[in-house]
Amino acid sequence: MTKICLNDQANGFMQFHHFSASKFDPLPSLALQILALSLVPRFIHKLLSPLNQPIFVSQLLGGILFSPWVLGYPFLIDLNRQDKDGNFVRYGITQFAFNSERIDVLDILAHFSSMFFLFKVGLQMDPGVLKKASRRHYVIGFCCYFLSFGFGGTIRNFLITFFPDEKDKKGDILFNRSNSDKLTTVFSMTSFPAVHCILNDLNMLNSEIGQLASSTAMISDFLRLFKQFAFLIASVYKHQHKTELIVIVLSFSGLIIYILLIARPAALWMVKSTPEGSAVKELYISLIMMSVLLCGLASEFAGFSPAVGTFFLGLALPDGPPLGEALVHKLDYLITVFFMPLNIGMVGMRTDIHQVRRKFLWRALVTMIFCFIGKIVGIMFAGVRYFGVSRKDGFLIGLIVNLKGIVEIIMLNGWVEDKVTDLGMNTVIVLSFVVIATVVTPLVNYMYDPSRKFLAYKRKNMVSRSNSLGLHVLVCVNTQDDVPAIIKLLEASNPTKIYPLKVFILHLIELVGRASPLLTAHPLSKRSSTAKPNETDRIISAFEKFQQWNQKTVTIEPYSTTSPYASMHNDICTMSVDKKTSLVIFPFHPQDTTSLRNDLGRPAISNRNIRILFQNLLGSSPCTVGVLIEGNNQQAKITSISPDMPLNVTVLFFGGPDDREALSFATNMIHHPYVFVTVIRFLFPTNLSSSESIDYNIGQKLLDDKLIDYFKRKVMQVPTSKVKEIYVKDGSEAIWAIRSLHDDFDLMIVGRKQITESNIISGLDDGFLECEELGVIGDIVSSSDYKTDGSILIFHHPTDIN
Repeated sequence: MTKICLNDQANGFMQFHHFSASKFDPLPSLALQILALSLVPRFIHKLLSPLNQPIFVSQLLGGILFSPWVLGYPFLIDLNRQDKDGNFVRYGITQFAFNSERIDVLDILAHFSSMFFLFKVGLQMDPGVLKKASRRHYVIGFCCYFLSFGFGGTIRNFLITFFPDEKDKKGDILFNRSNSDKLTTVFSMTSFPAVHCILNDLNMLNSEIGQLASSTAMISDFLRLFKQFAFLIASVYKHQHKTELIVIVLSFSGLIIYILLIARPAALWMVKSTPEGSAVKELYISLIMMSVLLCGLASEFAGFSPAVGTFFLGLALPDGPPLGEALVHKLDYLITVFFMPLNIGMVGMRTDIHQVRRKFLWRALVTMIFCFIGKIVGIMFAGVRYFGVSRKDGFLIGLIVNLKGIVEIIMLNGWVEDKVTDLGMNTVIVLSFVVIATVVTPLVNYMYDPSRKFLAYKRKNMVSRSNSLGLHVLVCVNTQDDVPAIIKLLEASNPTKIYPLKVFILHLIELVGRASPLLTAHPLSKRSSTAKPNETDRIISAFEKFQQWNQKTVTIEPYSTTSPYASMHNDICTMSVDKKTSLVIFPFHPQDTTSLRNDLGRPAISNRNIRILFQNLLGSSPCTVGVLIEGNNQQAKITSISPDMPLNVTVLFFGGPDDREALSFATNMIHHPYVFVTVIRFLFPTNLSSSESIDYNIGQKLLDDKLIDYFKRKVMQVPTSKVKEIYVKDGSEAIWAIRSLHDDFDLMIVGRKQITESNIISGLDDGFLECEELGVIGDIVSSSDYKTDGSILIFHHPTDIN
C-alpha cells in the first residue's frame, strides 16, 4: 500500500527560501507532470507527422525524453545539499517534478484512465463481428496467435537450454523462464485497440485488408484473454489456494452476471427510452460511469487488471448512437487526448539504456523476432494457402497485427508496479515498440494501394454504356434532406420498360461511437414497419415509394455504410464495381452546414469531412460521378414532374470528356413529356484569323461534334428540346453568357473540366475558386454570387489509374 500526502497549502512550484528539487510540492508537481506529458508528445508528433508516424510513437518518445538516461540524467548541481561523502547532490532536469517521491499520484491517475480508455474501446467494438466472422477469420486469427506464441516459446526454450544467461551482480539470471515468458506473451499478443488505431490513421478501416486485420486482431485478443483466465485458474488450483480460487470464481461470475443480466438490459432500455435526435440523460451517463468503477473492482478481485472488467462492460453495451455515441463523446477528449498520454509516458519514463545488459539484449531480440515472424507466417500459411488471400495482402496484415498499443502499455505498467520486470527489460520492450511502429507504419502506408483492386476493372461511363441493360446508378445519401432532389433527378432520366433504371442507394453514416465499419444491406422483402423508424428507414421508404410509382421501370436496392469519412470512398467505389454502375450521384453542398443560399437547415455534418470524401471519390471512382448541388426553388422540394411543374434543364457544353458525359445524361431526358432540355454550346468565332485561334485536340473536337450531331438528330422530333450555339471570344464573354442564364433553369448540367479552344476559357480560372473540386464552370454556377435557385449537376468522367 502506498501512502500519498498532498500539501494543499503549497507555496508554488518550490519553496523559494533556497533552491532544492526536494522542495517541489506534490500538487504543482502533478500539474507540471500532466502538462509535460500532454504537450511534449504533441510537439514531437508535429515533427514526425511528415514521416507517417502514429501518435503512439510520439507519446512513448515523450516519456523516454523524461527518463533517467535523457533529461533525467544528473548533470545539475544542488549547492544546498550534500551527500554523506560531502559531494554536492546532482539532479536531472526532470527530477524536479518526476522524482520517485512525486510520481505516485500520476501513476494512480494513469491506471485510473486506462480503465475508462479500455471501456471506451470495448464500447466501440461490435461483438457481432465474432458472430458474423467466417471460418476464414477464425482460422487466420487462431494461426496468427498460436504460431507466434509457439515460435517465441520454442526459441525461448532453445536459448534457455543451450545458451543459458549468466548471473548478474545480484545473483539473478535475467533471461530466465519467467522473464522470457513475459517477452513471448507481450510480443505474441495482438490487441484490437492497437490495430484499430493504426488502421484508422492509415484510412484502411473499411478496406478488405483492414476488415480482415480487425477480425484477426479481435479473435486473437479473445483467445489471449481466454488463455490468460484458464492459466490463472490452473495456477491457483495447482497451488491449492482454495479460498483464493473461490474468490476468483465468484468475482468473475458476479462480473459476468452483472454485465449480462443488469448492465446490458438497462442500457438497452436507456436506448429505447431516448427519442431519436435527443440527448441521453445525464443520469444514465452517471449510472454507467459508476458501473465502470464497479466492474473494475470486480475484475481486480478476479485476478485480472481492472481494465479487463471495464472492457467487457463496454463490449456488452450497445455501440453507436445514441448511448454509445454519447459515452464516447464524454470520454474521448479527456481520456484519449489528456490522460492516456500519461499512461504511455509513464512506461517511457521507466526506461534506462544503461540498465540493459548485452547478453540479455541479444536473447530478448531473438525471441521478439521469432514472435514477429510467427504472426506473419501464421497469416501467410492460413490466409494465402487456404483462403485465397494474396501474398502482398497477407504480408501487410502480418505487419499490421505486429503493431503494439495501449493494451501492451497497460500490461507493462502492471509488471513494473508489481516488480516482476526490471528497468532493463522494460527498456528493451519499450524501445522495441518504438522501432516496430516507426518502421512498420510508413512501410504499410507505402505498400498499401487501395486503387489496385480497380486496375483490372474497365471503367464505365455514360457515353459508352450499353443501352440494352438500362441505366445502373449508385445514389449516395448524406441526410434525408437530399432525397427529394435525387428522386426528381432520377424521374427526369425517363426510365422505361425498354430502358429500365436500377438504383443502388447507399446511406452514408459517419462512424461515431463504434470501432468497426459496417456495410449493411436492407432488402425490401425483409423490411417491416417500425414504431420508431430511424433516418435510414425514412430514406428507404421514400425511394420505395418512388419504385412503386414506377413499377416495372425502376428497381431499388438499399444499403447503408457506417465508416469514417476519410475512407468512405472505398465503400462507394467497391459497390460501384460490384454492381457495375455507370453513374454515381453524390449530393454536395459547397457552403457550410447552413448554406449561404438559405437552403435546407441541414444536420451538423462537417463540410470539411464531406469535401475530403468528395475529393477521394473523384480520384478513385470507377465510373462517372454526378455531383448534385440542390437548389432552393420549389422544384427542388417536389419529387414529381408534372404539366403544372415541368422541369427546365440547361446543359452548358464547351467540350471534353466531362461535358460529353453531361450531354449523354441529358439525352435520356428529352423523351420525358414534362422535361424541357436546352443545350448551349460555346464556340469560338470562325471568322477570326488563325493567329487568334488556337485549336484544341482534334480528336476531342471530333468526339464533341459526333455527340452534338447525335443529340440534334434525337431532338428533331422533340419540340421541347433544342440546341443553341453561342460564339464567345474569351472567358469574360463566356462568363457573361452563363450569368445571363441564372433565372432560366430548374436544373443546370455542366462538366467538371472543359477541353475546348483555349481562348474561350482563358481567364476563367484566374483568381480564387470557392470550391476547386467542382471545376471552373461548376464553381461559377454553384457559388453564392451566381444567385440562382436552380439545382446544379456537375459530371466527372472517370480517369484511368496507372
